[in-house]
Amino acid sequence: MNTIGFKLVSSIVLYLMIPVLLTFYLMDKPLEKVIERNLGKSAQDSLYLVGLNVNLLFQDMLQASVQISGRSEVVSVLRKPEAFSEFSKLRLNDEILNRQTSSYFSNTYSTLIDLYGHRLSTSYMSDSSMTRLTESGWYKGMMTRPYQLKWMFSSRNPWYADSKPLVTLVRTVTDPQSNRNVGMILFSVAEEDLRKYLSGLDGRLYLVDQEGTVVSSSAKDAIGTKLSDVVGNLSYAGGGKGQEILVKDGRKWIVNYHSVGANGWKVVQLVSYDTVFREIFDIRRTNIIIFALIFIVFFLITLSIAYGISRPLKLLRKRMEELEGKDFNSSISVRGPKEIAALNDTYNKMVKEIRTLLQRVKEEYQQKEDMRFRALQAQINPHFLLNTINNIKWMAYIRSDNDVGDMLSHLGGILEGSIGRGGNLIPLRQELDYIHNYIGLMQIKYPDRLKIEMDVPEELMEQEVIQIMLQPFIENCLQHGIDPMDGVGIITIRARSEGDRFVLTLGDNGVGMPEQRLRTVRELLASPDGGEPPERIGIKNVHDRLRLQYGEPYGVDLFSEPGTGTVAEFRLPTKKARGGMGNGPSSHAR
Repeated sequence: MNTIGFKLVSSIVLYLMIPVLLTFYLMDKPLEKVIERNLGKSAQDSLYLVGLNVNLLFQDMLQASVQISGRSEVVSVLRKPEAFSEFSKLRLNDEILNRQTSSYFSNTYSTLIDLYGHRLSTSYMSDSSMTRLTESGWYKGMMTRPYQLKWMFSSRNPWYADSKPLVTLVRTVTDPQSNRNVGMILFSVAEEDLRKYLSGLDGRLYLVDQEGTVVSSSAKDAIGTKLSDVVGNLSYAGGGKGQEILVKDGRKWIVNYHSVGANGWKVVQLVSYDTVFREIFDIRRTNIIIFALIFIVFFLITLSIAYGISRPLKLLRKRMEELEGKDFNSSISVRGPKEIAALNDTYNKMVKEIRTLLQRVKEEYQQKEDMRFRALQAQINPHFLLNTINNIKWMAYIRSDNDVGDMLSHLGGILEGSIGRGGNLIPLRQELDYIHNYIGLMQIKYPDRLKIEMDVPEELMEQEVIQIMLQPFIENCLQHGIDPMDGVGIITIRARSEGDRFVLTLGDNGVGMPEQRLRTVRELLASPDGGEPPERIGIKNVHDRLRLQYGEPYGVDLFSEPGTGTVAEFRLPTKKARGGMGNGPSSHAR
């Protein structure tokens, strides 16, 4: 096969993989003997240190619980809680419970419980959690006898709000005078304080309680599970410490364990049987020599293969560079492997497509220039029509036909705003002038039925908006909200600034929209295309223009309730307009 991939795969398998596999096979037997001889002693020494640190942590927990339960103030507040004020209890909570520290743990939870259901705690415990605790069987059993002690673990503690895995030492607080229990102390340490001592050794380490539950582990997902689910059943034939070899899922594992003196829990280490110790210096030296020889041979072979690949590629690149100076008006031809031939054909196809695209770009540029010229010509007609309307308007005023004059004045203002003298982006003042003209025209259509209210601060009048942003929504207010109702329709326009965002609301007091119709309109605004009913095209157009101009966070949203009205909220970035008509009045104001 004359392909680059076949050559590389064949070379790697023949000259690298087979020697490497053979070398590892020859080294496997002596390595296995060394592992069996050295692993046991090394692992037990390491586990002893881990168990010692864990045991010291438990001893500090015992000492802390003794210090708390032995304080006379603690016995007194548990025996007669009514004799202590809330301030005194808080002081005890701060001076005794909150100040139990150790170099072995940093995150503790301390709770004192009396016989009447009261509690002092360093962490929040709900009433329901307190009830579950005092109603539990082990709690009732411990409270019947003095000087009781119990170690507990919960992967999701049921008492405190944060639900962290906790190791808890529970002991009764006994009055030394009456030899009766006056309460109970729960002293807990976060599991993460234990986990830091279970890292740094080979394999996985587990701290297991007497029921076989994993209390802490370097493998966090094993916490709270049964050790038998992970490593199978262990006999612990060695008692306090020992080693066992087991097979699980087709793999051999070495299990070392060591007991913790404080509570009889065990530290268990799970190590792969195939772990290699670095003590075998002779074998390592042999490995280095063998791998060095393999590397040299493989390097020489790689050079040969690389030369066979690079030569035709270099020639192909040279032909491509020559073609660039000819404006892509010819093709190239380079001999080589199948991949080079395929690349040659692909490049020739690409050159052909580039020539086609260049021609298309030239044609499209010419079409755009033609459209631009026609657009400039088309502006002559609206200006002619605007001047004609102005002439007719003044003739109507001269003849005292004020209604017709007002209609033509408003119509002229609308037409002037539609021509787009200020560009697509205009000040809010200019957009509101346009709306005044439009509303004025509509008030003639709806006499005594249409009012407009505006609440726009003067400092926001120069805010940048897109041209003809409000008119499509006002048209929808009139057609779908105010026209079907009885009474006076009120259109309200308000504006406010929210940091770097400008918000403008346009609402009416019309008949509103049903929930299903409102959902349909919102889906229209969110859809990428505009294949929707014609009466919503203007709204969709404004929303899309805002998104195209300012980006995804901005646009229009609708809110409506049947019988109450509809509100459109426009969101734009706070930005002062650069140009526009400024502060001057419309040229069509009477």
